[in-house]
Amino acid sequence: MNKKKRIHPLYKDLEGKKQQKLVGKHQYLYSSDKGKISLIKIKDASDKWIWEIYSLKGELFEDIERYDSKKEAEKRIKKLLN
Repeated sequence: MNKKKRIHPLYKDLEGKKQQKLVGKHQYLYSSDKGKISLIKIKDASDKWIWEIYSLKGELFEDIERYDSKKEAEKRIKKLLN
């Protein structure tokens, strides 16, 4: 499994704006032969930071999944990609 870290494109687009605080600065991209998953930090409706995963390649799961911690999200990602 490979992991890449980059500045989240939305974070860059919103630079200097109030909405920039709705998404974390980084996006993590995980990949293997099974597919590719994006992990980002976002604020939910109650203004709480959560971690969200999304399948970019391969049909690993439907829609998005949200977790309270990065550790929980990475555990799920490893399970899906290994």
